[in-house]
Amino acid sequence: MKANFGDPLTESQMEACAVMAMRMMLEDFSAEKECPFPEALVRFAESRTYRTLFDYDTRLWAEGPDYLRGVWMREEAGA
Repeated sequence: MKANFGDPLTESQMEACAVMAMRMMLEDFSAEKECPFPEALVRFAESRTYRTLFDYDTRLWAEGPDYLRGVWMREEAGA
C-alpha cells in the first residue's frame, strides 16, 4: 500500500526532486572532501540511502541536500 500524503506530484516530478537533491548534495560533498564527482556518485549509488531516496514512499526526495547528506553520513558511520 502506498502512503498518501496528498501529494499532487507525479512520479517523474518526485524523481526530478530526488535527482536535484542528490546532485546538490554530491556537489557539496565533492568540493568539501576533494573527491571527484563521479567517484562520489558511484559511492553514493552503492548506498542504502540511494535506494531509500528513490523509494518515493519514504519521502526522502522531499528533503533538502543537507538532510540527505546527513542520512548518508550516518549510514557511512554505521549508525
